[in-house]
Amino acid sequence: MQNAVQDVHNGKKRYKLASKSHNVPQTTLERKMKLARQNENQVQTVKVPLGPIATVFTEEEERELVEYLKEMEGRLFGLTTSELAYELAVRNNKQNKFSEEKGQAGKDWIQGFLRRHPDLSLRNPENTSAARAAGFNRVSVGRFFELLGQTLDKHAFTPDRIYNCDETGVSVVPKTRSKVIAATGIKQVGALTSAERGTTITIEICFNAAGSYMPPMFIFPRKRMKRELLYGAPPNSWAECFETGWITAEIFLAWFKKFVQFTNASKANPVILLLDRHASHTQSLELIDEARNNGVTIICFPPHTTHKLQPGDVGFMRPLSVFYDQAVTAWLRSNPGQVVTQFQVAELFGQAFI
Repeated sequence: MQNAVQDVHNGKKRYKLASKSHNVPQTTLERKMKLARQNENQVQTVKVPLGPIATVFTEEEERELVEYLKEMEGRLFGLTTSELAYELAVRNNKQNKFSEEKGQAGKDWIQGFLRRHPDLSLRNPENTSAARAAGFNRVSVGRFFELLGQTLDKHAFTPDRIYNCDETGVSVVPKTRSKVIAATGIKQVGALTSAERGTTITIEICFNAAGSYMPPMFIFPRKRMKRELLYGAPPNSWAECFETGWITAEIFLAWFKKFVQFTNASKANPVILLLDRHASHTQSLELIDEARNNGVTIICFPPHTTHKLQPGDVGFMRPLSVFYDQAVTAWLRSNPGQVVTQFQVAELFGQAFI
């Protein structure tokens, strides 16, 4: 209510919008605003009672709780508010209606707490390994951006000459599944797949800061190539074969030569390529010589930081997985009794890639 009063007084919102965004009655907001305007000098510190229900913690205690939650989340040790609130209430002998049986605060308290502090929200955390947590630090990231800045200043690269490449793995069984609508109360919701475990195909993706994409390269886990494997693939795509389906130094060198042709790179027309420190990228003297001869500056991201720094990881691979899952699901629905194999991957990936 206090935030709604401040928004109306500062002219940010009208009564209807403020009452809706802060989830308070409009008539009550108008009455509180009328009282607040009677003393303009105290508008910034208007204390609006919450009604017959009082909060468990004071405003100062809740501010401390908010800061503690933010700090722990920043250290990758995010806390569940409901259990922490119950523990604080018990330790400080606060009167509350929390569940002693479950040892946590109720949903009503959590919703009210989040409304009072809109800078907080409930999120599903992503698994972050200890190596990534230790590697992503101010020193290593600072050195990387210092090197990147010096290189950009020296060569004056324009956005269309700044490239990032990364590998992703797609399977006949998608890694990501979109949510579906199901009846309430069902314990398990299933979705048809081609197999329990699928064959993985590695795909090399590259794009520049101006938004141009290089045709992807497919690496199939087989010994011999067949033209049928690339039916429906994005235009100008090509494929390599390796028994495991993983990228190797030799395959990446072959891709790099295609990259030089695609970018028209030369010493007179240099480009910069950002990539991770995978062995296939860094342990090849022939690749280094090829880059020097064609004016390609290669900069590697610091170890265990690509989940935050690499544009491909941060902004492209996740939606690509979602769209690929949707394409596979639509294909299975349109082809009952059949399963997705390596021969359909290029077409389905092409739909998601576009």
